[in-house]
Amino acid sequence: MSEKNRDDKNRWRSVTVGFRMSPEESDELNNRVKLCGFRSKQDYLIQSALHQKINVVGNPLMLVQFRQNLQRIERELLRINEVSEMDEELLTPIRSMLEILEGFENRKGSADNE
Repeated sequence: MSEKNRDDKNRWRSVTVGFRMSPEESDELNNRVKLCGFRSKQDYLIQSALHQKINVVGNPLMLVQFRQNLQRIERELLRINEVSEMDEELLTPIRSMLEILEGFENRKGSADNE
């Protein structure tokens, strides 16, 4: 059984994420992990998945997710009385939504230039 890990915010990493790759893709991934100096493939994949530029594709499900996230954030903001009560985790979905909206803006700007 693998060793239990905590992330940089001292949270247990208890969820497993898996996907399939071709042997060539796997070799390229392993090479990138080594070239970037990461200690593990896990660290590289988490960093890549959460902090890399994304291409935004809008659809109705995305709008539903935005609405649900904004409603959850609003409820949390109404609940707190002072800044010290705010959980830093509240900022994570806000940052993600801003990155996605910036992706739309960048896509729109590049379409205008064509």
